[in-house]
Amino acid sequence: MRAAWPSEFIILALLCERPMHGYELAQIARTDAALRAIWRIERSEIYFLLGKLHKQGFIIESAAEQGGGPTRTIFEPTGEGRVALDQWLHTPEKLPRNLRTALLARVYMALRLDPAIALSLVAAQKRVLADWLARERDRQFDDEVVAVVYHLRAAQVEATLGALDRLADLALTRQKALLAEMPGTSA
Repeated sequence: MRAAWPSEFIILALLCERPMHGYELAQIARTDAALRAIWRIERSEIYFLLGKLHKQGFIIESAAEQGGGPTRTIFEPTGEGRVALDQWLHTPEKLPRNLRTALLARVYMALRLDPAIALSLVAAQKRVLADWLARERDRQFDDEVVAVVYHLRAAQVEATLGALDRLADLALTRQKALLAEMPGTSA
């Protein structure tokens, strides 16, 4: 699954945490402050994305929950869905224009699922961005507006490299905390 936007991968990642129904997913999308700062997914979009993921074979209907209201279908990821998510979580963004949205969504979902994946992603992304800066830093432009656009992108890439260092520190802290919680280990 190659998507222009991370919405379906966010839903898939949340379902990899635990099987859920659409309303639960909508509640998380509405109340998770970090997720809302990065990407907004409205309730109607969640149901559309669940249908899309189901058609692609990335999720299945695993159960139904009957409460005081309508029956709610519980979804869970398939093996193919987990593979697609894993590939997405390990693939750095190639274009600087996608850093604020797609990259941050990837890193945040990786942090939720496994801080080690987040560390790997951050390292790979830093290499991609360093290579981009090396290629673009001394590039000459005939058009002044284009030059300003690339200058701005370079400044954003440099700022992103600093933010990635902070995200790596956060991932390390979370990884150490997880290790400390495991029986028979000490961090």
